[in-house]
Amino acid sequence: MNPNMPVYYRCNMKKGEHVLAYLICSLIITGIAYLFYHIVPVSAVIGLGAGFYLEKIYADSTVKKRMAALRLQFRDFLESMSVAARAGNVEVKALESALKDLKISYSEKADIVKEVDNILKQYKQGGIELKLLFEDFADRSNLEDIRSFATIYSVIEGKNDRFGEIVSQTSEIIGDKVEIEQEIHTVISAAKSETTMMLLMPIVIVVAMSLMGSGFMDALFTTFAGHAAATVALAFFGISYALATKASDIKV
Repeated sequence: MNPNMPVYYRCNMKKGEHVLAYLICSLIITGIAYLFYHIVPVSAVIGLGAGFYLEKIYADSTVKKRMAALRLQFRDFLESMSVAARAGNVEVKALESALKDLKISYSEKADIVKEVDNILKQYKQGGIELKLLFEDFADRSNLEDIRSFATIYSVIEGKNDRFGEIVSQTSEIIGDKVEIEQEIHTVISAAKSETTMMLLMPIVIVVAMSLMGSGFMDALFTTFAGHAAATVALAFFGISYALATKASDIKV
């Protein structure tokens, strides 16, 4: 197997990217905290602490986005492979045909292009069985659809003259699952927008009231009761964000 191929369920961000994401998240939270406290040291401590949590959320989101993109690319790969297989091509020829189609649809840097190219090279140059290469791809992707295909392929490889039909059926099943998931995401996208607006409203209100002048918000920034109220408000703000993030993470 090729040790240089990525493991998709792990974060592949570089150390510098993690640091940059942490600094940006910390600065944003520091700015928000300052709106509620108007005390730089307290705001900085809150920002630096919350930055770790937000950076982790961001890193996890990059993993999820890459895996979601790979899943869509894999669906296109199966569609191309099934077309080639139904035309009478054997497994390797179907893979080569699919790779040509993928290079037209995607760039050379696309994950699925690299994966199919790696599978063909490992098979031709290294003599590794295709079923083992698909299993390795499934393990690194940690995607149920790819794992299912790898399992099916290990059973039918070189043993079934209905290869094209089976690949086509698998492609249709995965395609239906992806379409259902996209419909669900479309439905909840409006709710996500509403949630984001609701989370931003406290910040907008505090900024607007602070700009009014006349010492309208002085009690919030200068008294113990004001700081306590700001702390409670920020706590609810953080909890709401965490719950909204978790609720929008729907798996099919």
